[in-house]
Amino acid sequence: MSTAHGQGRDSVSAQLMAQREADLAIINSVQTALTARLQLADICTIVGDRIQQIFQAQVVNIALLARDTQQFHVPYYIERELREPPHTIGIFGFRKHVLESRQALLFNENLERQSIAYGNPVLRGETAKSAAFIPMISGDEVTGVVTLQHLDLEFAFSEADVTLLKTITNILSTALENARLFDETQKLLQLTAARANDLEVIGRIGREFTACLDMQAVFHSLALNVHQLLKTNTFFVLLMNGNTQKLDMVFGMENGAPLAPFSLALDDPLAMSSRCARTRLEVVRHMRPGEPRYLAGNCPNLSNLYSPLIVGERLLGVMSVQTMESNAYGEREQSIFRTLCSYLTIALDNAAALQAQHEAEAQRAATLEQANATLEQLGAIGREITGNLEQAAVLSSLDRHVRALLDTHSYRIYRLRQGGSKLSLVLGIDNDQRVDSNGELLDIEPAAALCIAEQQEVLDAQAGTSAIYAPLMAGERVLGVMSIHTPRAHAYGERDVAIFRTLCAYGAIALANSDTLAALRKAQAMIIQQEKMASLGQLVANVAHEINTPIGAIKASGHNIAEALEQTLSNLPRLFQLLAEPEQQLFIDMLQHTRQSSEILNTREERALTNQVMDTLEQAGISAARRKAALLVELRAHAYATNYLGLLQHRHADFILDTAASMASIVSSASNINTAVERVAKIVFALKSYSRVDSSGELREVDLRQSLDTVLTIYQNQTKQGIEVVRNYQPIAPLRCLPDELNQVWTNLIYNAIQAMQNQGTLTISIEQQGNEAVVAIRDTGCGIPPEIRDRIFDAFFTTKPAGEGSGLGLDIVRKIVDKHHGRITVDSEAGVGTVFAVHLPLQ
Repeated sequence: MSTAHGQGRDSVSAQLMAQREADLAIINSVQTALTARLQLADICTIVGDRIQQIFQAQVVNIALLARDTQQFHVPYYIERELREPPHTIGIFGFRKHVLESRQALLFNENLERQSIAYGNPVLRGETAKSAAFIPMISGDEVTGVVTLQHLDLEFAFSEADVTLLKTITNILSTALENARLFDETQKLLQLTAARANDLEVIGRIGREFTACLDMQAVFHSLALNVHQLLKTNTFFVLLMNGNTQKLDMVFGMENGAPLAPFSLALDDPLAMSSRCARTRLEVVRHMRPGEPRYLAGNCPNLSNLYSPLIVGERLLGVMSVQTMESNAYGEREQSIFRTLCSYLTIALDNAAALQAQHEAEAQRAATLEQANATLEQLGAIGREITGNLEQAAVLSSLDRHVRALLDTHSYRIYRLRQGGSKLSLVLGIDNDQRVDSNGELLDIEPAAALCIAEQQEVLDAQAGTSAIYAPLMAGERVLGVMSIHTPRAHAYGERDVAIFRTLCAYGAIALANSDTLAALRKAQAMIIQQEKMASLGQLVANVAHEINTPIGAIKASGHNIAEALEQTLSNLPRLFQLLAEPEQQLFIDMLQHTRQSSEILNTREERALTNQVMDTLEQAGISAARRKAALLVELRAHAYATNYLGLLQHRHADFILDTAASMASIVSSASNINTAVERVAKIVFALKSYSRVDSSGELREVDLRQSLDTVLTIYQNQTKQGIEVVRNYQPIAPLRCLPDELNQVWTNLIYNAIQAMQNQGTLTISIEQQGNEAVVAIRDTGCGIPPEIRDRIFDAFFTTKPAGEGSGLGLDIVRKIVDKHHGRITVDSEAGVGTVFAVHLPLQ
């Protein structure tokens, strides 16, 4: 029995295996048939025919969903071997249900009743006995429905048929999607090729137009290219007429023939060209057949495109293209037309610029020849006038050339005096006769006042006469006024004014040079004196600052003594009542540490000692150990803290220590006052030594060490901040010299060294004897002197300091003083290392 069942199962399995192999063979045959098929109709025909053959269906149709029209497009329909042409049907009934549910429908009986239930009337052919509706699914979307029907048999299709049909339908969906993508790719390639061709043509047109300046040639070429690129029956260009403020047609073609010229007013309400020009916007108008027209030419154009021709803010005109086809100008055509308008605008602007350039060049050529001769003459005159440094020679040269070049009856040169409120006549000529000024100061006449105020030439024409007034300008400064006069009306034109302006400029330069030379001679002596005063001012400032510090210390210490003394006098009676005689001796011993100690502690050292003493006091069981430890450090009794445990454990220990601190403050403040007084005395002595002036000019013996230390003392305020001063003084005999002048040498060299180091570094002062010379060397660790300027540092007025920080006379004065002592000065410098100035002075 079991053997029979086993054989039955094997038979069923064999049947299923055979059915699956048959299904796979069908699927493979469909896929093989679709290989390399990329046309939708071919794909539908192949699949439809195979379905009919495989399932022996009497009706097969493939309905594809067209989402844009919301209908089914049926490219394949066959009924009883008769093929019908492609057609469309609505979305309803069985197909609508499959579309919405994405599930297949299978009906093997009662199909008429099911048709009523699903709202699916029979639109064509016979009523079926069996039917299957299979969705075509691509991705997440239903793209169509495949229908099988048998008109004669019920139960013609099984569930296995539906399963196999689903697989075939999926293959169909994939093939159709591939065909759709292939079709879109082909269209895109065709569009890309068309766009590339358009760009190539447009690029060639742009190069031709922008290189051509013959506008009629440009218009003809543009008409031909527009016809090639766009659908065109009518083409014209209108340009703006600046005189009539109308649009004039300058070129027009219609169907290959010239268009009759016409003009349009800008405010014409009907003309699209006028509207385009007014709004400066592109206008696209698509008309219907029979619609009223207001267009150029005779063609019944239905598509019209207008674009303004604009350069910057300026309207040049309008270009239009028109065709009889409807809706002919889409985005592509508008883009091409817009580009062509841009090229035409550039060509029009280039042509206008060229014409203006030709006119300007002709005018310039006419004036340039005349100007060259005048300029050459004025150049020679300018060299002559500005080559004089004496005022009399300048005025004589001006007089000669003004009368030679200009119509001059009278001629005046004035200089401003009294802060610009008066004029003095320095040269006057009337009818070739010199006018004597008698040194009088004159009021400024109105024309001259206007010339000075506006700092430009003034033409004055009164009662048939002509005059020019021009300022004599040196930079922004008005030196005076020059004027020429003639009895002829309107005698001076633009050329005369330009010549007079040039002569005045030359005269002003020469007069300014003359003034500068005189001022320079006067200023040189003043600057030397100012340099000496500046050095003295620096020294005084340093001394004032140096004295101010100890005076401030004295003031603060005096204030501390007063406060501490008041507290001490108040506390002492009570203190001695509280302390027994041994405790009183301990108190006095504790105060002695303050008087005997000269130790100076910084904050970090005091904090470390306080922590150390605090530990000792805490081990001894002293309360408030930190405060008491700090007071012991302040009294400088911290090293002997254990000696004073009795006082620290006293029940009035805080009062005892506060009184001791007040008395110690008196002692330390008095010591500070003594130190400050000694410091002030040293500074005063150095200042007295430095400022000793010997006007007799006689040489005196001087200790060089004392002389240098005096200057270092005065500069101590600047050196103590970040400069280490090293003294290398060898024994040397006194030097006969002028002490106050040598002090100025040391002052300049030391001050320069401090500045070169920017107040950070090492300043080394050396004194030694080399043969019969005393050599003083001042070395700094500053930035050094570049080799390219080293030979110029002793030149008068040469300085590397910013404007306002040095006159450039310091080292010049040093060299002159050393020369006066029959000595010499040398310099050795290396960039980034430092500089050494060595002063060699003879000992005999």
